Amino acid sequence: MQRRIIAAVAAVVLAGIGAVLLYTYVNAADARAMANMETTTVLVATKTIPAGTSGANLTPFVETKQLPKVAVGPNALVDTSKVSDLVTTTDVQAGEQVLLSRFAEPNVTSTGEIEVPSDLQQITVQLEPARVIGTNLSAGDKVGLYISVEVNQVALTKLALRDVLVTKIQGAPTTPDDKGDSAPSSDVLVTLAISPKAAGEVVWGAEFGKLWLGLEPKDGDHSSTDIIKVKSIFG
Repeated sequence: MQRRIIAAVAAVVLAGIGAVLLYTYVNAADARAMANMETTTVLVATKTIPAGTSGANLTPFVETKQLPKVAVGPNALVDTSKVSDLVTTTDVQAGEQVLLSRFAEPNVTSTGEIEVPSDLQQITVQLEPARVIGTNLSAGDKVGLYISVEVNQVALTKLALRDVLVTKIQGAPTTPDDKGDSAPSSDVLVTLAISPKAAGEVVWGAEFGKLWLGLEPKDGDHSSTDIIKVKSIFG
């Protein structure tokens, strides 16, 4: 008789423990589910965004939506501030989240290569590091190209070309200095995409004068300048 009573009590206790454990598990699962259902704001395409669209011009193509965090892709955008100076590398279809990975610098393809307009030639020049902004230059940058020559013993410098697209940088191995900084230690090969006429000017400058590159500003005057000579500086 006592054994039956003990068995009954044990069964009741075990049932109670099981009920507590089940309640705890269900509550924990509910908590996890609720955490997964937390939402966040992301940009979503309302219609196809063509490849090459500037981030500054996305407004007609997108809207903000609240989505569960678990459904949000990596680097999903909440606004256009991070891509205002970039362009889409591929089409973004309606309904897709707008991801940072779908953008790149202008003239850069989805594979990271520089897209060269079909009407331009590519030409490579070899320059000292100081003439290429200490090699702080990357494919996709745009530069102003200076040509310096001497004519009838008069030294002349001209900002001959503006907004020239850089398509490739090669060379410039580095050597650490005493402070641990790296400095370029050899010439650099810079490939430029320019019109055939401008390519001729670059070849002439490399053959009979000297070239110097300057990184173009995003704002300001991008026109050419007057020829610089000694009187221009010292009057």
